[in-house]
Amino acid sequence: MRTRILAALVACGVAVSGCAPPQDTTEAAHSTTTEETYPFETWESPPKPSMIPLPPDRDYVEAFDKFDPNNTLYDLCDTFTPEELAGIGLEKATVTSRDSSPFIDCGMREVHTTDGIHGGFSVSTHFARYSWLRDHGLVIDATFPGIDERIYFSNVPPFDTTDHCDAAISTPHGRISVTFTHTGKATPTKDQLCWKAYETLEKLRTKGGFQ
Repeated sequence: MRTRILAALVACGVAVSGCAPPQDTTEAAHSTTTEETYPFETWESPPKPSMIPLPPDRDYVEAFDKFDPNNTLYDLCDTFTPEELAGIGLEKATVTSRDSSPFIDCGMREVHTTDGIHGGFSVSTHFARYSWLRDHGLVIDATFPGIDERIYFSNVPPFDTTDHCDAAISTPHGRISVTFTHTGKATPTKDQLCWKAYETLEKLRTKGGFQ
């Protein structure tokens, strides 16, 4: 998964601009767990829509103050027990990484996949800003109709691949980010990749009550 890529992006976005895109050296894991392993909580997924363009004059206001030394990040990696994650169809795939940026991230995967799109999720919280991502051409100028307008989508390097999408939201305790990376044989569209990232972001936010 792309946890170290995001860590490097955060170091650039929080500290200074002009950093070069990092190189991807890891790969998302496949899940081999069967559907019957856990008693899933009900998660009614709406029909998967197509993305629509963002308003050209979009003004994104950050919910966090990155200059507040007492601000602590939401922790989506270690807040939940394995049973709680299983209840929303997820399991932790890597140990939690923390650094002084500050940055918290870990890998997750679906316990089972019903749509044939296989891959892994990089789940992270940090203080990277929408404006920095947009200035560096990473923000996808599209969203899904009817979703929280604070949620936005972006690409992460390397730029010569189309197998991933990042869904994020600015909260009072940092930017919550979920990157889905496809590793299966199917050829999902960017809309499908972004929807997978969005669904997992919303599952984790709802489960943890992260606003």
